[in-house]
Amino acid sequence: MVKIAGFRRAASCLLSALLLAGPAAPVLADGFEAESLSLRLPAALSRFATYGDVAGLGGASAGSKWASSINPASVAWEPLAGDLRLSFSPQYSNLAFENGTRLDVCAEAFTWDLGEIGVIQPALAQVRGNTATTRQGLDFRMDMDVAQVQWAKRFGDDWALGANFNFATSETRYDLGPMDIDVSESDGETYGFRLGALHRPAPRLLAGLVFDYAFSPSRTTLFDFMGTGVGNIRVKDTTHQYLLRPGVSYEYAKDSAVYADYQYGAFYDATGHLEVHRFYAGVDHRVCDGLFLRGGTAMDVKGNAAWAVGLGIYPTERFSIDVSYQRDMFPELEPDFGRSSTLTISLGIVF
Repeated sequence: MVKIAGFRRAASCLLSALLLAGPAAPVLADGFEAESLSLRLPAALSRFATYGDVAGLGGASAGSKWASSINPASVAWEPLAGDLRLSFSPQYSNLAFENGTRLDVCAEAFTWDLGEIGVIQPALAQVRGNTATTRQGLDFRMDMDVAQVQWAKRFGDDWALGANFNFATSETRYDLGPMDIDVSESDGETYGFRLGALHRPAPRLLAGLVFDYAFSPSRTTLFDFMGTGVGNIRVKDTTHQYLLRPGVSYEYAKDSAVYADYQYGAFYDATGHLEVHRFYAGVDHRVCDGLFLRGGTAMDVKGNAAWAVGLGIYPTERFSIDVSYQRDMFPELEPDFGRSSTLTISLGIVF
């Protein structure tokens, strides 16, 4: 759901020179150290799972029947239990990196069943970061606000289709050292479009397909903090990203299922392009009425692997709590920020 605008080549060249001049740091993530942060950042955030149940599966959800899925078609698969056919789900995620960078993500989503019209799900998210020093010696901060709306409709017993539009504004800053000298500032917008389909080819088996496209125009100011006399430089760029994600789920017992996704992503801007190939797998096991245990993993073809665990507590049909923990989910950002830990808590209330 979250995409970030990028820097232009001029910004990347200047920042790269500054980073190389800083203290050396070990590179942890295989295959990403040569890529621009303007490409690695949206690539990393395309892994992010807002809902606690999906996060506990390692992110696998393209073939899920639950409305928390990355697949917009899933919003209409299961009927809402409440009299008003309305649900509210607030979530909180904490992304913590080894260098001290922290991102706090708050999200709020409504799901409303409108009958023959379909199901709509508007949502908001707020991302706030602290200021921390990267492994290359620059202080980094990022803030973002996101809005999205999803629509889905189920056709008969075996098909559902869905669509999503999302919009985000973001700001990133680099400063130099304890003197808080401005190095660069970038702000931009992201316009994202997502289409999804969910199909039941056989009893207990669901197959989903999700396609994303987003473009992110951005504006970056490179400050003349060294006093060279050239003045501040203003550059513009647009990042384009494409994501294709097929996935399946198999329900081996009531509300217990195994999930598997494949994700291909391509990211382009003036600095070049980045392609990713990822595999997600997870198990959602119903221990007893109202209690679920989850586990999952995310791997890519560069050899980076993450793991996740989760817990779901559903005391009634109208209330739920999902908690998850992920480790090393964002290898694209390890060269700058180190390894990551993500804690997610989601609530669900049905009216």
